[in-house]
Amino acid sequence: MHVENSITLKEILSRDFPHPCLAVLGDPISHSLSPAMHHAALQALAPHHPQLSLVKYLRLHIKSEELAQALTVLRSKNFIGLNLTVPHKIAALGLVKSLSPEAKKAESVNTLVPTPDGWAGHTTDGQGFLEALKEYSGSGVEKKEVMILGAGGASRAIAAACVQANCRSLTIANRDITKAENLVKALNDPRVSAVGLKEIGTIQSGTIIVNCTTLGLKPDDELPLAESFLKNAGFIFDTTYGAHKTSLIKTANKLGVKSCDGRSMLRWQGALAFKLWTGITPPHEPMRIALGEK
Repeated sequence: MHVENSITLKEILSRDFPHPCLAVLGDPISHSLSPAMHHAALQALAPHHPQLSLVKYLRLHIKSEELAQALTVLRSKNFIGLNLTVPHKIAALGLVKSLSPEAKKAESVNTLVPTPDGWAGHTTDGQGFLEALKEYSGSGVEKKEVMILGAGGASRAIAAACVQANCRSLTIANRDITKAENLVKALNDPRVSAVGLKEIGTIQSGTIIVNCTTLGLKPDDELPLAESFLKNAGFIFDTTYGAHKTSLIKTANKLGVKSCDGRSMLRWQGALAFKLWTGITPPHEPMRIALGEK
């Protein structure tokens, strides 16, 4: 199915959407593989669920200052569900009518479901991460050391999920340590600590390293963490993805450390979001193929 190019708020305001629509909102958004993945799921399900045959999944380029208006407009224009990506996952907390327990704990929203009163906010990032990690590493985070790089929306959801899944320890490393410390306070768990990215001293052997920074979206991006630390990792999970291998995944391959990029998490969190919107669990294989997962 052809995936339409990114649509701006101005274009949304001037258009009609006669058929039910799903969408992902972000800035930047042109790199997003969500439309291809969800269209693959919709096509696979349509023969047995004809109500899905006319549903489209769109890519919406929405800037931070446009989010509140966009959410109001989309509720009135036949949108039956939304995904949120950078930079909207935290900002949306104050724009929804209700939050799921997971979204409250994570203080992050990536999935919106329409209700009579407004949008209900959910997060599928944390569970999506855990499922993808089990699939690619063969195990979860239970009784393991985890280090998360970054303290944004995805970091919050993944951190909350790791604590819930009984990790041994969790370190939030961020360039701005204040943001990392705020996340530690929100999680309120003695196993969780904060450190500045430039202040990391050592990393315990076997640590699961999770990149939740935006470093990796561009081919020439630097490593989010020095190679000397990465060699000690038990697994490297890069939540970013693109048409190219990120520098982090390339380095993991060179060091012989098991790793995966963000497409696996995208697929799992997308499948969980799809079920929230439709009540139907989508098939993973068509989604995997659409994402070009190895």
